[in-house]
Amino acid sequence: MSRTVRVAAAMAALSFVVGCASPEIPYDRSGAGSVHTIGVLTPDIPEKPSVILASDPGQSFGLIGGLVDVSLQLKRDDKLYAILLGHHYTVGQSLSADLVTALQAQGFNVKPIAVSRDSSGFLKTYPTEPGIDAYLDVSSFPDGFGYAAAGIGSSQPYRPFVWLKVKLVRASDGSVLMQDTVMYNPIGTNDKWVTVSPDPAYQFEDFDTLTGHADLSVKGVDVSLRQTADQVGKLLR
Repeated sequence: MSRTVRVAAAMAALSFVVGCASPEIPYDRSGAGSVHTIGVLTPDIPEKPSVILASDPGQSFGLIGGLVDVSLQLKRDDKLYAILLGHHYTVGQSLSADLVTALQAQGFNVKPIAVSRDSSGFLKTYPTEPGIDAYLDVSSFPDGFGYAAAGIGSSQPYRPFVWLKVKLVRASDGSVLMQDTVMYNPIGTNDKWVTVSPDPAYQFEDFDTLTGHADLSVKGVDVSLRQTADQVGKLLR
């Protein structure tokens, strides 16, 4: 990804408006018809994490300060990404596997379906895979995953976050059976979001502490993805 695109993505992340425009459609298992086998599509989630400091002091200095903040965030992003690479951790594969496990726990037969995505967000059209009753489409655009802190200081530590928009689509006619937004460690509030509180075992008083405990910081990412996927599965109970 080019630096220009990454700057744009980072600035989008600072807006904290994930899922605001997505209508909530609760799943009605009794009215959904014969949904026994779900195809879990390749998730739309960035390869690189974001490390967000929500109240960076540079924000007080207008556009120049904001650009400096973005530059600092990109450096933080790169450091955490290097840690994930060093641990051979691939977020897309992990989230896909977690979603499969979460749906199986709700009694569905599940099959991972590989799809290519030309743009971020939900797919415009869906595959025609034999034996699939519905497709689970997951998009984390624009915010993705990583670590976020509400401010500076030990009372506002970095904690993992994952922000997902999810949609279940009937394979036969493309009708939407469920749509929602799941936020692990949300910054900001929205009564339409399904929220998951971050595990207190994975919090760091500052970024140096986060990067200084590489094994624990990677584990925090892994746990946040799994717990978010578990919540997605519970939407289909």
